[in-house]
Amino acid sequence: MDFLRALGFLTILPCPRYESTPEDLGRSSGWFPLAGALLGVLLAAAHAGLALLLPPLAAASFAAVLWAFLTRGLHLDGLADTFDGIGGGYCRKSRLAIMKDSRLGTFGGIAVASALLMKVSLLAGTERTAALQALFLAPVLGRWAILFAMRFFPSARPGGMGDLFRKGCTNRCLYTGTAAAVLLAAASGGMTGIMLLPLVPLFALLFSRWLASLLGGLTGDSYGAVCELSEILSLCLFAALR
Repeated sequence: MDFLRALGFLTILPCPRYESTPEDLGRSSGWFPLAGALLGVLLAAAHAGLALLLPPLAAASFAAVLWAFLTRGLHLDGLADTFDGIGGGYCRKSRLAIMKDSRLGTFGGIAVASALLMKVSLLAGTERTAALQALFLAPVLGRWAILFAMRFFPSARPGGMGDLFRKGCTNRCLYTGTAAAVLLAAASGGMTGIMLLPLVPLFALLFSRWLASLLGGLTGDSYGAVCELSEILSLCLFAALR
């Protein structure tokens, strides 16, 4: 049930809807990496099929669009709001107010466009087998990174959706998600996957610390930014080493 809660929240895939308490939502976070694995399987399968018919750039573009579609742009939206806030705000209060505004600003637009361009270019420039490994593993590691942001940093907006997940994200959730991420990375990512295991948490902690210094904590949007940038970090390493 917790896995289905995670899958239903993180993707558009049809899942049963359950009434959930904050504890239920937080507990489901331990399953985020496995939900990312299912997403990764779909992305890798789609890319493998498209790569047989289309040039690498076109196949990578379709994969990036499908990536955004299957996740409802959830984390891209968080990335946009986060960079709108830190780029346009001059103090904690103004940054949080900008992040809550549903309109897309200049900094957010640049962040989303840059993220999509980097995903497309990195996938297109990576050898086919490594690109499939990266497509499978990046969603796993991106959602694993969220657990570190939730577990080790306070909320900047108590009562928000991100805070509901954070309150229920226990050490057990972190250990469960970490076990899944480590096994999946070691089994599917080769040496590149193993190298990412210390890099992704380190990046998540450092980036979250920087955001928390600007916002007085983290929000659900911050978690989205952590996820997106951790995914891009994963793609970068696969592109660099393969």
